Amino acid sequence: MSQSLVIFAPSGSVLYKYNNKLSPFNDFISEIVNGTCTELEPDFFTSTINQKRLYCLKRKNTYAAIYFDAVSTLDSDKIKSCLVDVLKIYLKVTEEESSDRSEKLQKLIDYQFNQLMKLSQAAKVAQSLESGPESKTNSGTSTPKKVQSQTKKTMRKWDGNQMVEVNANEVLDYSEGKAGDDSAINTDSLVSGDAFSQQDDLVLVNELNDILDEDVPSDEVSKKSGFFGKISSYFGGPIDLDEVSKTFTDQFISKNIAPATAKTITDKLNHELKGKKVTLKDYKRALTVELTKILTPNVSTDLLYDVKRNSSTSNSRPYVISVVGVNGVGKSTNLAKLAYWFLQNNLNVLICACDTFRSGAVEQLKVHVNNLKRLNTTTNTKIDIFEKGYGGGDHVVATAKSAIEFAGAEGFDIVLIDTAGRTHSNAKLMAPLKKFGDAANPNKIIMVGEALVGTDSVEQAVNFNNAFGNRRSLDFFIISKVDTVGDLVGSMINMVMATKVPILFVGTGQVYTDIKRLSVKSVVDALMR
Repeated sequence: MSQSLVIFAPSGSVLYKYNNKLSPFNDFISEIVNGTCTELEPDFFTSTINQKRLYCLKRKNTYAAIYFDAVSTLDSDKIKSCLVDVLKIYLKVTEEESSDRSEKLQKLIDYQFNQLMKLSQAAKVAQSLESGPESKTNSGTSTPKKVQSQTKKTMRKWDGNQMVEVNANEVLDYSEGKAGDDSAINTDSLVSGDAFSQQDDLVLVNELNDILDEDVPSDEVSKKSGFFGKISSYFGGPIDLDEVSKTFTDQFISKNIAPATAKTITDKLNHELKGKKVTLKDYKRALTVELTKILTPNVSTDLLYDVKRNSSTSNSRPYVISVVGVNGVGKSTNLAKLAYWFLQNNLNVLICACDTFRSGAVEQLKVHVNNLKRLNTTTNTKIDIFEKGYGGGDHVVATAKSAIEFAGAEGFDIVLIDTAGRTHSNAKLMAPLKKFGDAANPNKIIMVGEALVGTDSVEQAVNFNNAFGNRRSLDFFIISKVDTVGDLVGSMINMVMATKVPILFVGTGQVYTDIKRLSVKSVVDALMR
């Protein structure tokens, strides 16, 4: 099964095409522009034209449409999810001012479609297993298995070396059981078994390596072979520093390192190597060392040790962590992952709902807490939520202070404070963070950043780092959605280099165990290849 895609404006003019097959889209684009196609959901359309099934999604006045050469086993939810990611990639990459935007866009969309194909293959296998032998009736005739009338939504997660799907609604679907009957809720889909490792009495987060340690595709090797073939005579002899530096600068930019950041790295290396006879091997070794220095933390990232030490003292104040970031990066999800990890380490966790602006934010946290309670069957620890509904800035501060006091009185070891997502470039939205930080005085402030964001990650990191005033700054980053970008991991370099703030964990999916420690070597290897 191959797929083609176009991105177009409301007028119908094509802005981008993938696989160069425009003809099947002409009638579909006309239907969308004229408003005559079927709308499955708001801004999500479908149509069948010439025995082909087409889908289209609208975001920010831009449309992305896709069709498949063969009948797809994927349901519309998975296709919509793919189109959401594709449009997000397109809108971000086209905002960048770099010469390799087309190549980067092609690579990122290729990656998204590869994940879609893996989901399709998994769906085919599941379909063949579910069909099985036909069941017999009392009369001896065979009848096909009854088809469910409603397709449950699915979400994607990283499982080893591929994307697989897990049922996102099972944990919320009470239709097949009595109210309060937890047996109707499948908690197996909320965790995976190999995410953590045991060391003495501690449960540790494993290191990220399986996502980034992938073979370089053959087409990528061929793209680079021209340059390295050109300088093959340099092996064993001195290279042209300017030429090699420019090549690696372009390579870094193509992997989501901001242009200014990439040039700073290579210029620094050129200055250090100037006047020396350097081979290509020497240059690559020195560049690897430089990238490793950037990503290697210069402070302790042993958060578990700090929390355990605090809980073992007579200090009645719990350990407080505040999670911040822009809208939609996965703050609440990653906060819940931290909560699950702390529960596995026999710590009592209170989640404080201080996102009192976004509608449904408190309810989302309640779902997480209920899920974590059902999962927390092997420890003697407790988890709960503290919330006071919705309100403005003063309400947020009062809620945080009350939660910390409540946690101290009720024997909670740690308070995880969820905050509202805010646009980093909006000074009015960023200003309340200082007042909140002064009042809550968290032990650690963690920003969740998105691996997909690219060049804009520099400004995001700097603005959040400066938002808490001269006496406070960010303590750690959690980089989310690392499973969606392949080896385009340059945002990590952008954020760390701009702020000197280390990366604590990376998010690799949507279930509570999809969290990993950063493998500096794996990230550097991905950037260098």
